[in-house]
Amino acid sequence: MLPDRTTGSALFADISGFTVLTESLRKALGARQGAEALSRQMEEVFSALVAEVEMYGGSVINFAGDSMLCWFDRGIHEIQASSSSALSAAMGMQNVMQTFSNLALKVSIASGNSRRFVVGDETIQRLDVLAGATISRTAVGEHLATKGDIVVDEATVKLLGDSSLIKEWREEGGERFALVENASTSSEQPSAQRGDAAALLTDYSILRPFIHHAVYQREISGQGSFLTEFRPCVALFIRFSGLNYDADDEVTRLDEFVQTVQRVAERYHGILLQITIGDKGSYAYVNFGALSAHEDDSRRAVKTALELRNKTELQLQMGITQGLMRVGAYGGVTRKAFGALGDDVNLAARLMTTAKENEILLSSDVHKAVMGQFTFEPHPPVPMKGKAEPLPVFAVTDEIQRRAVRLQEPNYSLPMVGRQAELKLIEEKLDLAKAGKSQVIGIVAEAGLGKSRLVAEMIRNAKRKGFVGFGGASSLVERRN
Repeated sequence: MLPDRTTGSALFADISGFTVLTESLRKALGARQGAEALSRQMEEVFSALVAEVEMYGGSVINFAGDSMLCWFDRGIHEIQASSSSALSAAMGMQNVMQTFSNLALKVSIASGNSRRFVVGDETIQRLDVLAGATISRTAVGEHLATKGDIVVDEATVKLLGDSSLIKEWREEGGERFALVENASTSSEQPSAQRGDAAALLTDYSILRPFIHHAVYQREISGQGSFLTEFRPCVALFIRFSGLNYDADDEVTRLDEFVQTVQRVAERYHGILLQITIGDKGSYAYVNFGALSAHEDDSRRAVKTALELRNKTELQLQMGITQGLMRVGAYGGVTRKAFGALGDDVNLAARLMTTAKENEILLSSDVHKAVMGQFTFEPHPPVPMKGKAEPLPVFAVTDEIQRRAVRLQEPNYSLPMVGRQAELKLIEEKLDLAKAGKSQVIGIVAEAGLGKSRLVAEMIRNAKRKGFVGFGGASSLVERRN
């Protein structure tokens, strides 16, 4: 386990091509078989990459979409060894990717000090977070890298002490990264093997806090892992700033924020999937529909965003989209994550970066789903990579408060037709209630099938029998209130 403060090398690896592969498999094989084929290929790819990381003594800290953050820790007195191990792993990863012709990889390496936080509500999920300037530099390097590249920061170049592999220098925002030539073999010797992961991870009391409680319960109940499938979901991305990760007391503020996000999301049946520390602010990814779907998931996501904006002192920027996403466990044999990925996830992240401080931007699909429930401000369309035209977006400001419930409204003048059986049953229940026997009547149907009309008729009949009516309104989202 890493200490609170440590020294080593961070490796950020980003795979491209899964989005195109996902769509082609879904079209060629259908949703179910396409998802199964995708799951098999993802496990094959990630298993090979994770094996290279672990071969050279590294650890996968977390996954973020189709990328992963790894750490090579040798301590302050052996940081040169950690940088060499990270580069050897990167070369091995690029060589492995040659066998997957439809995918590509870019790798960024930075060396120096880092902080390790464990944050989150233990009853929901604890999360490992690496933060600090070293981690932020890997994000800068990722921006400078293209498919097939390995780039390393100046600190790593100095530690390696070998400039013969450098092909060129690239710079962004005052940070310089060297493009390294990928050797077919590495002089670095693999570290001692860690042993069988399955044998090491048998103490579920240690694992439990780091696995979301719903995923954990599924695993231990014998239902198996969440297989990859395509599901309609809503993605909420939250960028937060105002934290100095090198300060001692900031871990408490980060933990408080993460727990707030988890608890609010949990109340609306959402799940916090990722916490990522980046060079231009950090972000959280919350998903609705990945674990359990609801017809009003869009509304739940918007209410979550509004509540978080009111509950934290941090500056937030948020983006919300909805669409078909690939959902399930993914990763390698020894390291997996539960996620929900797809084009609409990327769009939510784009809207988040476009939003101003404390602004919540919705895609047109989400806006359509929640129209009439929230108030909005006009917002100019957003240009999007790969899209011919700018996309319409909407800035949500607040929830529309419900008006008071008025029984017998609207007042229907024409008699009811075609509900004789239901009306007869209601009459019987009212008579039993009048005789002192408590009754409950539930009316359930799809929208537009006449529930309101039948309720109005029931109220009218109850008043005729001398009952006094009381009304209330609620939704599944506020069921605890």
